[in-house]
Amino acid sequence: MFTKIYWLEEFATGARLGIMPRPRGDDWLEGEVANWANRGVQVVVSLLEKPEIDELGLRNEEVHCKRHQLDFILFPIRDRGLPSDPQAVSYLILDLRTKLDQGRSIVIHCRMGIGRSSIIAGAVLLDNGLTAEGMLFHISTIRALPVPDTNAQKQWLRQWER
Repeated sequence: MFTKIYWLEEFATGARLGIMPRPRGDDWLEGEVANWANRGVQVVVSLLEKPEIDELGLRNEEVHCKRHQLDFILFPIRDRGLPSDPQAVSYLILDLRTKLDQGRSIVIHCRMGIGRSSIIAGAVLLDNGLTAEGMLFHISTIRALPVPDTNAQKQWLRQWER
């Protein structure tokens, strides 16, 4: 069974934005990536840090993505943490919005698909008319659990709204 993608939004361009827990690693990783490609994913964003990547057997995620013609973006954020570089995260959000406008479907993952993934996806989607609170409610409803992990992450998304 493949790791579930939680699709948050479909755009007029046909692109979709989703979040998910980290894929199964090691021997299962290539099958996970092939499944993403078969489901129309074109861009994968990993928010994991190097120690997590090693621990979870995801060292070859970028290699498998390239093999299946998926773009791979690594944007490490500390587990239960916040993006540390405001300029870099602004660029990432703009880049992801541009890719969606071009009709490219994106999936964002962290370790459990709750905290880091939710705030980055939420920031990408804030231009769609929802407030930060509305966005977190929307993602929580789709995930069937409260997001994000921490109050600091909620506050970060609220600040991004401004």
